[in-house]
Amino acid sequence: MSDDAALLPKPGVAKPGVAKPGVETPSVQTPGAQKSGTVALILSTTLDILRTKGPAAVNIEAVSAASGIAKTTIYRRYENRDALLEAAILSVVINPVPPADTAYIEQLRWVIRQSRDGVENILGMGGVSAILAGQDRQFMDLIRGMLVPWIALVRNLLVAGVASGELREDVDVDVALNFILGSSLGEFIRVGTVSDDWSERVLTMVWRMVGP
Repeated sequence: MSDDAALLPKPGVAKPGVAKPGVETPSVQTPGAQKSGTVALILSTTLDILRTKGPAAVNIEAVSAASGIAKTTIYRRYENRDALLEAAILSVVINPVPPADTAYIEQLRWVIRQSRDGVENILGMGGVSAILAGQDRQFMDLIRGMLVPWIALVRNLLVAGVASGELREDVDVDVALNFILGSSLGEFIRVGTVSDDWSERVLTMVWRMVGP
């Protein structure tokens, strides 16, 4: 067989880039898209393990086994378990930006729902259990660091509400802050989930306590 013959497509096999009549040509992912998809799968798998089993169960081997991605591929992106866990948590932490040009009560509703989402969609029962046990110092430090800007945002919102007259002037800001942050955590521990209805009930109670 000549070299030219070796380059010819076999019978019934379309030439590259030429679609057969009636047959869709599969899309080809670019290297960048493939890399992005790999990273997304690594991080989502890490979060799944965190939510269901806790931070102690998160390691390169476990993520590799659950995702089907080779350990070497994961190690190329994340030096160790701590770096992987941090990247996974930060991947779903959005810079806190309250809705603009909305009524004050809508901003309160937003922070309550965001607090709910953090407990349910980031921590899950595994993460919450680890926080209550307090046995993973690195994880605790990571969560505290993640919460710093969020706590500041909620506190500033309450302070601004008092200053503008949206809230009563005798409001204990720190107590209100802890109520907002802790209500979703308490409900999740009690029943294992936090519903939209619960968030609305929290908002109603908060408004009764601090509203004008």
